Amino acid sequence: MMALLALLLAAIPTTNAIPTPQAMRLEPGDYRWVPFTVKQIPTEADCKFEVLQGGPTVQLELLPMGEFRAFSRGKEHETLAVSPQSMKGAFRRMIDRPGQYAVVLKNSSKTEAVTVSLEFSTDLNPNANVVAQELPPHKRLTVILISFGVFFGMVSWSGVQLIRGLKSGR
Repeated sequence: MMALLALLLAAIPTTNAIPTPQAMRLEPGDYRWVPFTVKQIPTEADCKFEVLQGGPTVQLELLPMGEFRAFSRGKEHETLAVSPQSMKGAFRRMIDRPGQYAVVLKNSSKTEAVTVSLEFSTDLNPNANVVAQELPPHKRLTVILISFGVFFGMVSWSGVQLIRGLKSGR
């Protein structure tokens, strides 16, 4: 009975491939997006693209749905992960909040039309030892500024103590 239960649990898929077109055409300034919902956390999103025809002007982004709405209106938005504009790109991102998300593939507005293939999958049971996590840009800046502040605070305090020690003749 236990062996049967173990076999049934092992047969449950933990990876979801989101059906996306194998190849799509993006006009200048155009984008395509794939919506998906995260119900179980952590979930890993694995995204890859390759330009099949055209120049290195394509970029891939992972956005929460609220940020996608800002993106689609041409407003400032924050991304969870982004690839540089190139002929091919990829990223893996651990998603730690349930909700709706979008994978966006966009072509630069100052270029020609391109044909692109997109590969996207989610893993509901990612191995945390294999996947590196990255902070969003605004959190990275916060960590850097706090680190500099602590470092320079310690150096200043040490310098003051050293000067006091030299003046008192110890």
